[in-house]
Parts: sequence; structure tokens; C-alpha cells
Amino acid sequence: MAKIPFFLTNPKWYRYEENVTDDGTAFQRFELTNKAPEQAIDSFKQTMLDIGADNHIDPNNLNRFQQALGFAMRQHLFHESHGLNSVQIADELHFMSCAIRSYQLLNDTLTAPNTLIFRKRIATLYRQYLKQHQTRTNDPELTNWIIAQDNKI
Repeated sequence: MAKIPFFLTNPKWYRYEENVTDDGTAFQRFELTNKAPEQAIDSFKQTMLDIGADNHIDPNNLNRFQQALGFAMRQHLFHESHGLNSVQIADELHFMSCAIRSYQLLNDTLTAPNTLIFRKRIATLYRQYLKQHQTRTNDPELTNWIIAQDNKI
């Protein structure tokens, strides 16, 4: 039996829902709650990395959550001061790309995934993007950048 991720050991730390995509694909969605301690957040991050290797993005169908996360990580990691070295940047890009992969089945009408697992500045940029863009945008430059980062996984 597979080991249960730590964040799932206390139902107060997460919300669970089942959804179906527009084409009928069923999927499960977990969200951390504000009651999740740091250890649960770290467990969720590790789970995101673990499932990232098995997921993929559809470059012709990036939803607004994927776009927002791609925008936020590009803006913060490449256009703002953050104090990270090149290894930390590479690790952050890998993690964020896994998160973007995990968002593939979400549609634009769902509640936005929360930001407990992201750096505060990335979370802020992510929320600002979503507030400005209620639906996905046609931004080939951003799409190409997200795809290029995904190809590094």
C-alpha cells in the first residue's frame, strides 16, 4: 500500500472534491486549508512534485490558473529581486511547472486553487493576474514560456 501523504492525515488540513472536465474526465482535487501546519504544506508540495512527473500540459489548452501561475513565476523569478541563487531558481521553476501540470484539468469557472504552497510574492502576483483576467487570455509569449519551462521537467 502506498504511503499516505502527511497532509491527508488530518481532515482539518485539506478540502476534497470530485470534479468532471468538460470532456467527461473525472478527477479529484485537494486544497489545503489555513489550518494546515508547515509540515502539511511541505507534504503537499512534495505530493505536487511526485505527481508532476506523471502529468502533462496541453499547450493548446492552458487554463487561466495555469496562465496566472506561469505569469507569476516568470515575473517574480526573472524580473524582480528575490535573493535566490541559480540552484534555488531551478528548483522553484521545477516545482512551479509541476503545479502548472496539476492544474491542467481545471476549467476557468472553478474556484482558484489557493496559494499556501507558493512564495508570498508569487501568490500575490497569481491572485492579481486572476483578478485582472476572468477568463484565459490569448498570450502566445506566455504560453511559449510555460511550455519551455515544462519541457525542462
